[in-house]
Amino acid sequence: MTDTDEAKHRRSEQARKAALARTPESWREGARKGLAKRNPEAHRETIRRALAAKSPEARKEMARKAAATRRRNREAARGKAPS
Repeated sequence: MTDTDEAKHRRSEQARKAALARTPESWREGARKGLAKRNPEAHRETIRRALAAKSPEARKEMARKAAATRRRNREAARGKAPS
């Protein structure tokens, strides 16, 4: 094993042991804290900033991919084979 593989293996083992050491109560507490920190307005603002930073070409590409996905979903709902 190379040094980086060893380090990665060691980190994953530590993470696995830490996950096993947590109790169900601590998992629930973490989930509760995560839900309490959610802020929909902050999320929307982050999305707005990310979209504003994209170039016009990137926005067109994103719209093209979304349209293709919608078309595939529509065809799948009708029972047609994908093209």
